[in-house]
Amino acid sequence: MERCCKYLYQIELVTNGDVVEFSRIATKFPGKVYLVHGNKRLNAKSFLGVHLAKIAWDEIYIESDENCYFDFRKFIVE
Repeated sequence: MERCCKYLYQIELVTNGDVVEFSRIATKFPGKVYLVHGNKRLNAKSFLGVHLAKIAWDEIYIESDENCYFDFRKFIVE
């Protein structure tokens, strides 16, 4: 049975340290997790993908099939 909902949160990556920490957390996350901007999607478990999103996108969203709020709450824009 396929899930009907995706979780989507806006995030902010300010420093290169944020990119490193975000990538570390994403790599350990049990489900699939993506960075989204408009119709563009990057694998959030890829360090280079996260770094590219930080540099190129003015708004970054994290998308997952599972609730990822508590894992990434440090980066989520409230």
